Amino acid sequence: MIYRLGSFVFVGLLVLAAVESAAQEPTKDPVSRYAMDLRARNATQVDFDKDTAKFGIEVYTDGYTGDAIYVSDYGALATISSKLFKSGEGKEPLWRHGLTLTARKAGEKDWDKGKKFGLEVFRDENNGNLLYITERGHVAAAAADEVTDNTTKGNIKAPKWTHAMDVKVRKAGEKDFTKETKKVGIEVFRDENNGCVVYLSETGSVGVVGSKAVGTEKGKEPKWQHGMELSVRKVGEAKFTKDTRKFGIEVFLDEANGSLVYVSETGSIAVVPGKYAKTTPEGKAKDPAFLHGMELAVRRAGELAFTKETKKVGVEVYKDENNGNVIFISDSGELAVVGG
Repeated sequence: MIYRLGSFVFVGLLVLAAVESAAQEPTKDPVSRYAMDLRARNATQVDFDKDTAKFGIEVYTDGYTGDAIYVSDYGALATISSKLFKSGEGKEPLWRHGLTLTARKAGEKDWDKGKKFGLEVFRDENNGNLLYITERGHVAAAAADEVTDNTTKGNIKAPKWTHAMDVKVRKAGEKDFTKETKKVGIEVFRDENNGCVVYLSETGSVGVVGSKAVGTEKGKEPKWQHGMELSVRKVGEAKFTKDTRKFGIEVFLDEANGSLVYVSETGSIAVVPGKYAKTTPEGKAKDPAFLHGMELAVRRAGELAFTKETKKVGVEVYKDENNGNVIFISDSGELAVVGG
């Protein structure tokens, strides 16, 4: 692992020109805090070796909300609320344990036909947050205050499957649910090493809810809450136009444990605990409110300094007016949500 400070980099913030009130306000650039390299074994690797995938992770705080953003060089996002994020720098992440989880496609009942994914769990030693990263570079985070890390070296416990769900996700422009609407399969596990609840979609996207926030009751189907379309500009795209990419997002209440699950048409997922899961009255869903946008520079594993060649990820930030949650979405449709 390589730990890299990042406070010296300037990251430009894009502001929606169409919203005059926002355009009149001075921009608040996201603050680069630090970075790290994380390794993630695939489902067939027993040990870390020279062929194990490495991913660069940058950590920022949003200049407007103060929320922490973990962004991988794959383009995946994870967030921690400003109320729970403790800043720090100079400490390398600590590997806790690895997991192998299986995700079945929507409609598939046979576990043997599911896709296996390797996940690693690290503790951000700057603040105690737990980070989950998959072999593909998807990330999820749980705040230190919301977890109890009981990982014991040499005595790693296997994850426990709790339930699954198949959810329909409309593409941008798809007005109604139909028999042709895309379905995404999601598996739910409990990490027995810390009690966190881990959601894994059939695409390998991962979400996590801290161990202090949930309980599980089997046999309940997820309940659809509302849907939305979110526009996301690419890096260098200064204004929203008719050609700006849009992503369909659906929101479901996992009635097995009360968590709120956001699902993108790309299969990306984000999960917030039940205390932020205000239900949406039928027929009274509100449109999301655009807050601001940004471009985040993300160094790849082993890339020590920011350069003109460093990868950038476009990110838009919206408020879900149905519950107050803040949605972060990347230009590839990757999701992260801050509750309340």
